Amino acid sequence: MSSYQHILGVFSPYLSSQHALIKALFLADKSKSKLTLIQLTTPKFNFMKSTNNSTDMQPLAENEDLIFQYQNLGLEIEIKEVKSNSVSTEVLAEIEQAQYDLVIVNYKHHHPIFHEFFFAEEWSLLRQKQISVMLVGDKQWQHEGNILTAIETDDTSEQHINFNKKLLDDSEEIASLLDNNIHLINCFHNNNLSMEVSISNSTDNHRDTKAQHWLDLIDSAQDYDLEDEQLHLIEGLPDHIIPTIAEQYHVNMVIVGASEHQGWLSQLKGHTSEQIIDQLHCDILAIKPTL
Repeated sequence: MSSYQHILGVFSPYLSSQHALIKALFLADKSKSKLTLIQLTTPKFNFMKSTNNSTDMQPLAENEDLIFQYQNLGLEIEIKEVKSNSVSTEVLAEIEQAQYDLVIVNYKHHHPIFHEFFFAEEWSLLRQKQISVMLVGDKQWQHEGNILTAIETDDTSEQHINFNKKLLDDSEEIASLLDNNIHLINCFHNNNLSMEVSISNSTDNHRDTKAQHWLDLIDSAQDYDLEDEQLHLIEGLPDHIIPTIAEQYHVNMVIVGASEHQGWLSQLKGHTSEQIIDQLHCDILAIKPTL
């Protein structure tokens, strides 16, 4: 049985580019999931449209045609029309009313200076609810492409090990739905180095630390039929490494854990994590731990 039984997608009916709508329809169809769509218009935008000519309604007609095509294929779709200025407010209200497994919303990448003065509204979805969130942009999903999943192996608690397994289980399902390959990455720090130890001891400690992380990475991946070339162990900070590896392998999506006590997206302190997302030229799926 698919992990995705009920998907929530959000789209604005008058936009010419409907990335969230298209990808929500595709995933719901592939996973045989029920799909609820929030058709969101802002009151101001809706008033402006009422004063324009009929050619402005073309995107709306194209959306309706696309949805109708999937309904004809047997996909169960419910559409809720909402007038609001806030995507996150409407999503949070909706997931209080029904059970969802995944939320798919558009995300527009921002210039780094944006984060010095503003807060991207979509991030409140990652901070407040235990539901997986997919932020999608204009990059099309490539058939037989790659996804990149980031895990941590420092924490050996049962809770964290189970969460890593959930990340990999969900990654395996997404990879199957997209007909993609999984690449697994673990970024680590060598915390054993010190000014008080000799250079030779430091080198030995570094080698031992890296070897242990590699064994932990292999152990995490052993049930998922991944080759060594699909496993990446790199020393350094995730905010530098993950975007680089994602670009190198032209990934369709980066999958990460969010809101776990040691996850690299946990707590979303300051604006560093937002900047990580804006360095990625692909979609991102933030998976939450099971309550």
